[in-house]
Amino acid sequence: MSLQRRLGRIDEKLTPTRLVLRWLAEAQAYGDLEAYVAALLAADPSEAPLDRLAREAIQVARAANRGKRPELIDAAVRTALRETIFRYELAVRINVTTHELLDREGLLATLFASQIALLLSERHAKHPPDESHVRRLEHCRQLTRLRVNELLASREARSSVEARFLDGHSALFPDLAAAFEGQLQDSQEVAAMAVRAAGLAGVEEEQPDDPGAVSVRAGQLVADLIEPAKSDTLEKLGEGRQAFDIAAGWVRGKLKSAEPPSNGLAP
Repeated sequence: MSLQRRLGRIDEKLTPTRLVLRWLAEAQAYGDLEAYVAALLAADPSEAPLDRLAREAIQVARAANRGKRPELIDAAVRTALRETIFRYELAVRINVTTHELLDREGLLATLFASQIALLLSERHAKHPPDESHVRRLEHCRQLTRLRVNELLASREARSSVEARFLDGHSALFPDLAAAFEGQLQDSQEVAAMAVRAAGLAGVEEEQPDDPGAVSVRAGQLVADLIEPAKSDTLEKLGEGRQAFDIAAGWVRGKLKSAEPPSNGLAP
């Protein structure tokens, strides 16, 4: 079916969310991002996903506002484009940031597992463990727990924006979703190993996590998903000044959250 005929059959009740979810289902059917990109490269350039979504959003908005004054139609088209492109950018950003997170966490989990194994082997050669040995085990225990919390916060943030903007549908490609859950399990196992190793060395038990810490971090990660997607959307629509203001505000927020408390003590 030609693009013109297919667009002509678009239901004018389709929302920007539904348009993006339809594209996302088509993309995720390839199983992984690499296969999807290969298919895009082999396809007609006019069928590039963002171009197609923009055309469809315009078509739907015009059909839904047929007969209204031109300025109202133009406003509806502009709104539909913003909402559609934003959701597309958000879905892409979720996949990109998750891929980057998994690359980093995989390396860290391997590093910590190796360090813990080394410390356990040293323990058999030193009776009792010296202060440096105990301190390194305590450090490993703390850091591995932080990495697990980062993954949990990332999952919570992703679920939050998917519920808000994608009707709760997962934005991740199937292979990436499986890889995330696998990495979370691996990181949890390394953290448990660090706890056991610290206990064997007589390291004092650590204080339990603040029950709200993961959610607080998730809120920060929500902004890291939404604000850049907003900025990219406005940039594509030629609203560079507003895009810059959003990006600058996001960066200022990140810098502020990284500042130590006013008393100079680390959190």
